[in-house]
Amino acid sequence: MRRRKRLVQRSRKRADHWTRKAKDEGYAARSVYKLVEIDKRFPVFAPGQRVLDLGCSPGSWSRYARKRIGSGGELVGIDLTEVPDFPGHQHVASILEIGREVLLAPLGGAPDLVLSDMAPFTTGTRLTDHVNQLELARMAADVAIDCLAPGGHFIVKVFDGEDAHAYVQSLRPHFGRVRRIKPEATRDESVEFFVVCLSRLAAD
Repeated sequence: MRRRKRLVQRSRKRADHWTRKAKDEGYAARSVYKLVEIDKRFPVFAPGQRVLDLGCSPGSWSRYARKRIGSGGELVGIDLTEVPDFPGHQHVASILEIGREVLLAPLGGAPDLVLSDMAPFTTGTRLTDHVNQLELARMAADVAIDCLAPGGHFIVKVFDGEDAHAYVQSLRPHFGRVRRIKPEATRDESVEFFVVCLSRLAAD
């Protein structure tokens, strides 16, 4: 019991640190620092890229992406919730309701990077949340595998659980390198991790 209490206290301190940092740096959410760490470990951004952000609300990932790709890059996001002053083109819609052609049209070509921080409305039941989130992760993977330019990258959030390993393995044939990581800004008690897929291989 004491050990759990210490873990919770440590997690809250970490949450406070990242939340304050996000506020100080003008980001809507602390989740941006997960992407920042991923980018430092596996440089996935470059000036002038085309980036697709799936589940882009509240906008922190998109704002960081815009900073990294510069004014010459193209950025498209999709989310059920509208992001004020989105730094690109946002579709306010469900990924289930919008055709692939419409989704990608504002990019002007195949994306070089697909980001997915999508998550369902959680129920508090770990298995249910895992299944629901993994379905979103599969949708994101379908988009990435189908649309990425050769050599492009894919970053996706996953809730850990019994089917997570199989999901990660399913991505390996499509990319030169696939890594599973849990960034420092992730809360200790969280079941989420991220899969970083580098260098989309040419389609068979």
